[in-house]
Amino acid sequence: MLPLCIACPEQELNLCFGVSIGCASVMVPPKLLAGCGGERYFKETEYWSYTETIESARRGSKEMLTSESQTNLETVPLYKYMSCPECDQTRQKWMKHILVKHQLFFASRKGFNDPFDCAIGNLSQISGTFLKRWAEESVDRLLPNHSETEKSDMIDKLMPVNTLEGIRRGLQDAVDKAGIACFSTVRDDILMWAHYADKHQGLCLEFDGSCNCKFFGVAQPVEHEDYTPILLHEDKEHQMRRVILTKSKHWSYEKEYRIFRPEKAEEYIDYPVAFLTGIIFGCRTSDNVRASVKQWVKEGNCRVAFFEARPKAAEFGLDIVRID
Repeated sequence: MLPLCIACPEQELNLCFGVSIGCASVMVPPKLLAGCGGERYFKETEYWSYTETIESARRGSKEMLTSESQTNLETVPLYKYMSCPECDQTRQKWMKHILVKHQLFFASRKGFNDPFDCAIGNLSQISGTFLKRWAEESVDRLLPNHSETEKSDMIDKLMPVNTLEGIRRGLQDAVDKAGIACFSTVRDDILMWAHYADKHQGLCLEFDGSCNCKFFGVAQPVEHEDYTPILLHEDKEHQMRRVILTKSKHWSYEKEYRIFRPEKAEEYIDYPVAFLTGIIFGCRTSDNVRASVKQWVKEGNCRVAFFEARPKAAEFGLDIVRID
């Protein structure tokens, strides 16, 4: 859901509107909930109704809503699959930055392989009838003692589609400017070796994601939903977090964690090299790539263990074997 907030400075109140992609819905802000006994939202299905939805409002919040000042309570190895072909200067540059300069590249979501990832859907499909009914209900609750003219003016401000689109664009712009680093908690997934490590010709980096490290300790798990559930009472930071940390259920096998930094898209950011703990070569990684990586490890004074992925004999899978 995406919120629309229109301020009334005189009353120090906000009107908030939210839309669930694929199913129009509106959640009422906390100030409308006094005496209601729970969080409420309106849904446009075949009829107009009030529904008690405390559990759905909480759904997907968990660790996603953890602030960056909080950290994981257990040691979580984080793995980053990477390609490093000899003929690709950009990919080799990224690898050298990690191993020699101790910097990780924080990508823009625009370069992701999934066009739905971190994308906020179009809200123009929400019906005018639905918007009008919600606006009238919200204004009556928020401004019960105001004149009909004042209420009508506020309803008019809530109705235009371009207002919704402006809010969507603002949030999408903030998400687009955020730098995102992606990791997994599994190191032997054959699909990720194929997709992200150049058909098993690349490698997989291992980092210590425990709470001992402020940098990696703030990594948060990606939730998997049918749409991005942005709650109306959240501020912009939490809305961004929810967009960045929600993906389609199709990607759940990746067991993904992410670190994101506002306004840092397409930038290299220093990380503590002591928390780079291992490098796993793919089952097809060439001798030349292995030699280059080991040379960069030496130049960067990285203290890592080396492994390689080997195909299992009796099943579709990989064994990760120590080689140093």
